[in-house]
Amino acid sequence: MEVRQLKYFVKIVEQRSMSRASVELHVAQSALSAQMAGLETQLRQKLLIRRSTGVFPTEAGQALYNHGVAILRQVERATHDVVHGTGTPSGPASLGLPVVVEDLLALDLFVAARTRLPQVTLHLQEGMSHLLKEMVLQGRLDMTVTYQFEPSPGIVEHPLFTEMIYLVSPAKSGVDPHKGTMSMAEVVRYPLVLSSPQTAMRRLVQAGLSVENVAVNALAEIDSLKTLVDIVEQGHAHTILPASALQRQLKEDGGNSLILTPLDSSRTVVLCTSEHLPLGATATAVCGLLEDLVQKALMEQRWLGIRPPKASSSD
Repeated sequence: MEVRQLKYFVKIVEQRSMSRASVELHVAQSALSAQMAGLETQLRQKLLIRRSTGVFPTEAGQALYNHGVAILRQVERATHDVVHGTGTPSGPASLGLPVVVEDLLALDLFVAARTRLPQVTLHLQEGMSHLLKEMVLQGRLDMTVTYQFEPSPGIVEHPLFTEMIYLVSPAKSGVDPHKGTMSMAEVVRYPLVLSSPQTAMRRLVQAGLSVENVAVNALAEIDSLKTLVDIVEQGHAHTILPASALQRQLKEDGGNSLILTPLDSSRTVVLCTSEHLPLGATATAVCGLLEDLVQKALMEQRWLGIRPPKASSSD
């Protein structure tokens, strides 16, 4: 199998069209078709299905696409590192950021990258943590920030910080703001809106409830951070959020519309990279920059409810 064939195949799958891929690649459509026929013969597998709505990968084709994206990314990294040697880091680097930590890290990282790595083009991808991890494994992202919850095969975790988890309540809810730490068992007494079960925050809540041998029936499952906060501010329900999502409210001591009660729970935020796909020089520089920014913020105690990561791997 040739790198050129992989490049053609990946582009066809992404464009869902032989003709659009032909235009993007500046290759005649007949030549593309011939290359794909040769690839299918070589692998003895049907890779593409042509339908009225476009061209789609078969199950075997999807497996090849996943590997192909990672391989092409590694070829790109290797070529860039060889051509540019040990000079100033330059070129693209990609980082995934879950929504709840984006406000905490994205702006500072962008500003620092423009100052310290001016020749680097930073790509920040927002998404759910488990999907961002998948993208790292597939080579579609260099790295991602996520949460230490359970080991993921093929992923290397670099702890960044540990954050407190809070019950977020309406100002007129009657929750005592001076109560101190609350248990998960106590939380279920309140009407809750929570994120969906596939999110890291919800899985942490479910794990805490399982330990207490209690269950929760959420009034609604909402993955929009803004909507969750809006619902609580307007007095409709309570929710559970981490310190990284509540920095403005914590610094304002909840403001006029929220009561923040720490729970007897915390989680460690980690930077994830692939065990099998080494970072290029540019991504390594961005990785180091992010870790420096976090260390500085922790040393200056700029973040409330956030401390250096636990020495233990358990959360």
